[in-house]
Amino acid sequence: MKITFASFCSPGSEKRNGREKSVCISDMEVWTDWLTRAEDLGDEVVRRSRLVLPTVARLCLVATFFEDALRMWCQWGDQVYFLQLHLNFSWGVAFLSCQVNLLGQLVGCGLVLFRVWTNVAVTLLVSLVLFQLHVYSVPLQLEQLLRNFSLLGGLLLLLVEANEAASCCRIYGARAGLPLLEERRRSQHLMQLTGRILLALMYLTVLHQYFGLAAVVLNSFGLLLMTLILLGYRTRPAALLLAIILSIWNMSVNAWWFAEGLERDYLKYNCFHTLSVVGGLLMVVVLGPGEVSLEQYKKNW
Repeated sequence: MKITFASFCSPGSEKRNGREKSVCISDMEVWTDWLTRAEDLGDEVVRRSRLVLPTVARLCLVATFFEDALRMWCQWGDQVYFLQLHLNFSWGVAFLSCQVNLLGQLVGCGLVLFRVWTNVAVTLLVSLVLFQLHVYSVPLQLEQLLRNFSLLGGLLLLLVEANEAASCCRIYGARAGLPLLEERRRSQHLMQLTGRILLALMYLTVLHQYFGLAAVVLNSFGLLLMTLILLGYRTRPAALLLAIILSIWNMSVNAWWFAEGLERDYLKYNCFHTLSVVGGLLMVVVLGPGEVSLEQYKKNW
């Protein structure tokens, strides 16, 4: 005699299990509907601000370079003396290094903002980040290392955004060179994934500055959003919401305009560096998840 599992269940338990199952399905539908609405909102924001958002993202990305160049101009003597003291540079080498750093950052910021030779500008700014990482990280600090890596992630996204339109034009207009162009697009998608990963390192550096119950909730929510960005799932709404949260946190914690002395310089550095990460998140909103993401894999499924 064949015995089924249902024969051991009472009618009341069947009804109760049915109600629990319907409640779970209802909760899942509400959650899915909320995520869909959030993604539609992110797409709507991108559509309405298509002409403004990339410019705002570029401006935020180069903010830390412009601030560093301005600070170097105002503290020129101290910068030259620092290189002489800590790296044993001669006065001429120290002067030349500061001059290259100052002019390189100003030229790179100008090229990025005016959308001229963006590849050259990104290469120049990346070189200066690596140069500063070598010169000013004595002794090397993990927090500063992560901040510079996050800045490199934002610059990678800027490079992807600049080359995306040109790559599309080459692919649609190409014939014999189509496989090579497709390979270039795949490399850009990998760069986009690398940029998202490096961008997440900045958020890890601000977690230790939160304490208390509200801070734990905010940290958990921020980590959830950053995980969605890394995985490429609901990427636009997650990046937009995290950019808003980081902007509010940055203006409240790194209020350098109220400080004085060395604390003012430290808070200003943190403020503009976080602003560059916000620019990277806005660039994620502009670009979307890319091909290497859960959203793309879900489409293929």
